[in-house]
Amino acid sequence: MIKSRKIIRRGHNAGFASKFLLPVMVLFTTNQAITHAQELPLWELGLGFGGLHQPFYPGSDETRNLLFPVPLPIYRGNIVKADDDGVRAELKLSDRVKFDMSLDFNFAIDSDDVELRDGMDDIDSLLQIGPSLEVSLKQTEQSQWLLKLPFRAAVSFGDGVEGLGYNFAPNITYFRKFEFKGQPWRFSAAVGPSFGSSEYNNVFYGVDSEFVTEIRPEYESDSGYAGARTLLTLKSQNSKRLLVWFLRYDNIDGAKFDDSPLVANSGRLSAGFVYSHFFWKSKRFVQNSN
Repeated sequence: MIKSRKIIRRGHNAGFASKFLLPVMVLFTTNQAITHAQELPLWELGLGFGGLHQPFYPGSDETRNLLFPVPLPIYRGNIVKADDDGVRAELKLSDRVKFDMSLDFNFAIDSDDVELRDGMDDIDSLLQIGPSLEVSLKQTEQSQWLLKLPFRAAVSFGDGVEGLGYNFAPNITYFRKFEFKGQPWRFSAAVGPSFGSSEYNNVFYGVDSEFVTEIRPEYESDSGYAGARTLLTLKSQNSKRLLVWFLRYDNIDGAKFDDSPLVANSGRLSAGFVYSHFFWKSKRFVQNSN
């Protein structure tokens, strides 16, 4: 028998902030700046907008389009930092090893919008947060290879806050800086597997007895392999604006839950962008690696 899971309700209406503010902080947590010391404002504040086309969850055959405002606060403290790479606390252990906090985000899902989930509980927005160890494998003036080892706890928030297991997503990331038409650009590519606890996997793929139908049997996923992800990002930032494009491919072939009745395919693409213009800046400048 499947243990009852209090998954989540009213995902479609889950908090305005969770849908439109948090994603700005965490969409690009796989990016990491190549080290170049330079004088930059201690803080900046940008405003803009972003767009996202994605499946409702990896394995879903249905997609959605999202357009959201982008407030982008940047703070370049010695330990606490906030920028397009996320909100984090960094602890540099050596020239090649760094420890920080890692973030990821999943938008709320209204089950009425997903045919395979019709009649099931909605899923609130999920914030994944936890420590990450980063190791620089190779670095030149214009490029860098990184090994990232993020371990994150999943927390849902809507009417309340609830822990929903954990996720481990190690990846290898490559960065390359270049100029195009006089503007600085950075290309990054990240690839790696994902592993989830049983509770986390069942948020998206479990079926409790109360939601069983003729075509949707009861189902519970074990913990373990949860698929692989490839993320390509193109970023350009100058003193006036930030522009980011990304393309992501998730493949759950061979995952612990790939036989779930809520899975319709093994892989789908997601694409999105963020544009933000910097309106306010600190008069104080600091040495920053960027």
